[in-house]
Amino acid sequence: MARHLPHLGLRTVKTGLAVALALFFADLRGSPLPIFAAIGAIVAMSRTVGDAFETCRTQFFGILLGAGFGALFVNLFAGFRWIGVGLGLIALILLCNQLKLQFAVPLACIVFVSICLSPANEALGYGANRLLDTTIGLATALVVNVVIKPYNNRARIENLLLHFRQSVPAYVEERVLHCRYPDLEPLRVQLGRIASELAIFEKQKPFRQGGHTDQMAYLRGCEQLAQSVWQELSALCTMDEIGRLSPENAAQLSVLGLTAPDGAAAPPRTDADIVANYHLDNLLRAYQYLEAFSCSGPE
Repeated sequence: MARHLPHLGLRTVKTGLAVALALFFADLRGSPLPIFAAIGAIVAMSRTVGDAFETCRTQFFGILLGAGFGALFVNLFAGFRWIGVGLGLIALILLCNQLKLQFAVPLACIVFVSICLSPANEALGYGANRLLDTTIGLATALVVNVVIKPYNNRARIENLLLHFRQSVPAYVEERVLHCRYPDLEPLRVQLGRIASELAIFEKQKPFRQGGHTDQMAYLRGCEQLAQSVWQELSALCTMDEIGRLSPENAAQLSVLGLTAPDGAAAPPRTDADIVANYHLDNLLRAYQYLEAFSCSGPE
């Protein structure tokens, strides 16, 4: 039965806590629109602190500009509401673009129209309450996200890098020792997942210790070495013939835990021998650096 229970993730728990606290703070001030405090808390509970900041910025500026313009235009064009909405939207979009706040345009326009469709005597109060309650929700979710175990996917990235390193020897054995052409697509997919997780890790910097920069440099270094291994392996797989294995490379295969068959190694003579051994040497060096780098990363 336990296997059929839904997974309760930390982000789910933090979302519930943030909404409850946001509604509590909204009630303390006697808010007439507590729903916007809840909405603010929900949308700001992003996976990383960096994403949460981006969401808070979008919500705050979108509502601030939309509410301000709405309160202005609903009074200027009280008798010509539809004209005011059209002109206001044009002016609002131009202002957002001028201020380089393009990210806030959709929300600002939605808030602007909703305020313009409110009674003129309620527009200012509605806009102010919506901005205040949303800000309460955003701030609450941001604090909860930062204080309660912020998301950290470093372990996932290191596991992906480990899986990549463990996969490489089998590909090299297929291509170099058996002269076959392995399917490199799974290895390419692994590199794509590493890159995606690194992009997420970069967004975790706000409110993290200075070590985040060192960790990012370390992980990026590992990724670049993995990319080098992939590129050299891809080059070997595009060659029509692999050529003869040099004695130096035959000895270096021990880095991958591989052993060349007796008599397989000989000094390179043809162009194919030279090119193949060049790419293999680069691959083995990059792999060796990746192994050493992975074992000496920052804490």
